[in-house]
Amino acid sequence: MSSTSLPPPYYNDDKESFAYPTVHKRWPTILEQGIDDVQQTINDNNMDQVSASGAIIVDQLKQVLDDFKNDATVRQFTEEEIQHNKWLQHYNTTLDSLNKVRKVTWQTGPWLYLECYLYQYVHNFFTLNQDPFWRSYDIFARLKTKTFKQSELGVLELCKRYQLLSQELDKGKADKEVLRLLFTEFIDISLWGNATDLSLLAGNVTLEDIKSVQGAEVRKKNEEKILVNDLSTAWEESGLSEKGVSRIDVVLDNSGFELFADLMLSLFLLDSGLTQHVHLHCKEIPWFVSDTMPKDFTDLVGQLKDPQFFPDIHKQDPKAIELVASKIESYQKSNKLVIQHHPFWTLDYNYWSIPQFQDLYYDLSQSQLIIFKGDLNYRKLTGDLQWPKTTPFKTAIQQLAASGLPILSLRTCKADVVVGLPDGVNEKLIKEYKDAGNDVGEFWSSSGKWAVISFNK
Repeated sequence: MSSTSLPPPYYNDDKESFAYPTVHKRWPTILEQGIDDVQQTINDNNMDQVSASGAIIVDQLKQVLDDFKNDATVRQFTEEEIQHNKWLQHYNTTLDSLNKVRKVTWQTGPWLYLECYLYQYVHNFFTLNQDPFWRSYDIFARLKTKTFKQSELGVLELCKRYQLLSQELDKGKADKEVLRLLFTEFIDISLWGNATDLSLLAGNVTLEDIKSVQGAEVRKKNEEKILVNDLSTAWEESGLSEKGVSRIDVVLDNSGFELFADLMLSLFLLDSGLTQHVHLHCKEIPWFVSDTMPKDFTDLVGQLKDPQFFPDIHKQDPKAIELVASKIESYQKSNKLVIQHHPFWTLDYNYWSIPQFQDLYYDLSQSQLIIFKGDLNYRKLTGDLQWPKTTPFKTAIQQLAASGLPILSLRTCKADVVVGLPDGVNEKLIKEYKDAGNDVGEFWSSSGKWAVISFNK
């Protein structure tokens, strides 16, 4: 399909798109929480300079809320902003071309472009503030920490399971079939995060239990809501099924429990010898509220080690959480676990453009499997376009399909775009979602209740 005949993007004024409730409800809520956060920091610091410079940021955030409400025209980034961050120039180039199609306003513009633009726009309020106090401030840090703290039970479960599993793996008893089942299991946990059924790794599980009938039943239940599942193809074609690979990359999504689940997957991959190195790719700025920045990784390791942060775990099972934290640190120290970041991940390019960024493309091409986590990465892989739901994944990722990058996308569906579905599935789910009492049946694809695992070699 040539670029001239690509489907259009999803627009904010389309009431049958999840863009509409996002721009009218979600974005204002995020900004209101941001205003509260800055205000709280001003109150906590009680310094005149911090208060005065923070008040400017509060006013700027309130202005954006006004712009949403009044459907203001979206402006170009200024010379000063571009001098400070040259990458913003591309947003202006895109905005020029979008304005030729129709004037871009907050309530009517293309959803994905404006969402990326919004986080860069807000980030400028901090980086260009005259007070150094605010320049590296993360407006979402407090929320990320609070959310992770509420995941104590899930963290405890996974730490205990990891402890038992690492003892089993150390005995060298895992055959290829067990490793494949465990790989599936950890991918499931990484896919669903807090929402997964952890019962497969429950109790004093042995490697034999994993192969059992009960184990198969739990897996089957976990997979019912996965509408496209290319995991076994990825296992075979990436080289994991033979003797393991030298490097696996994970383009991260959320910090907190989801990052913790991704780290558990990384530890398993390294412990089992399925790979020699895992590279994790973070965002460089506060992004889509909860996305992982390098400092969030550092914070998480510190939080695991801090008896005050997860007091119950440190009382009940200190050895398990200490083992996890020390394993992460030792793999990082020996460069087997590598934390990376690149400005590309917070630009408005979709991922078909990765080959144009030679340093990033060269780096990723060293990998035998690149796991893209979460909804936003999927939207960028597929351009967030209005593809028919039966469009093959290979078609929807355009130039990336022939780039030589081995792509595995793990995604719970929280936006409109979904591709690769068998005939009739979309219609069935629209009906099912509507019958369950929801007004817009099409919003099944934004509900987070279903998932896809898509692979392209």
